[in-house]
Amino acid sequence: MPRPTYSMELVSKEQLAPATIGLTFQVTNPPAFEAGQFVSIHFTFEGEELKRSYSIASSPEQLTEDGTLEIAVGLVADGKASQFFEQAEVGQTVEMSGPFGVLTLPEQLPSRLILVGTGTGVAPYRAMQPQLEALAQQGQNIHILMGARTRNDLFYQADFQQMADLQTVTYEACLSREDSVDKQAGEYAGYVQKRLSELPLTPGNDLIFLCGNPNMIDDCVTQLTEAGFGPRQVKREKYTFSR
Repeated sequence: MPRPTYSMELVSKEQLAPATIGLTFQVTNPPAFEAGQFVSIHFTFEGEELKRSYSIASSPEQLTEDGTLEIAVGLVADGKASQFFEQAEVGQTVEMSGPFGVLTLPEQLPSRLILVGTGTGVAPYRAMQPQLEALAQQGQNIHILMGARTRNDLFYQADFQQMADLQTVTYEACLSREDSVDKQAGEYAGYVQKRLSELPLTPGNDLIFLCGNPNMIDDCVTQLTEAGFGPRQVKREKYTFSR
């Protein structure tokens, strides 16, 4: 039985980074979702019916309050979805199915939660912001690692830095192609997987989320497996770039 679809109208569009755009949709009769899940967007481009999946970048609370849902789209050269969304105008409608995915926060957490993301793979963590802030205020230790080539490629910075203002939250931007970094501003020179390997990790104390580039996730899973982590201690979601 096919899953139901929901009509969405594009209400705003912004350039988040040179190769990333943010889209906000008004959803008609929206379904409930958990922060960390993704949706599939159905659209027609040059006469071809297409479907692409995107993590929800806004919180469930936002959808309840005003019926809007946000996604971040990584732009791919000559990509059909990239061209469609770059050309899309406010007022245009698409169909959505979902939500899908299990990259969600469990009810019981160990002493530390580590969230690792690259590119638009940080979108699920931004959707979790209200939950993460509530957990941090209760004393939960949270470490967020965002990977990007340069600081110009970073986005949602204000949201993550707001979380980092809480005593038990650490946020680091791992920049792989910057000549110099500002450690006082939470920048790190290198890939997120290298920074992760430098943390004192303990399978019994840490739950690790991985989202984004498949190579990053594979590298992290390899090093975590060698450190004694099992499937229950590592949650992951790979992103692939579809044309």
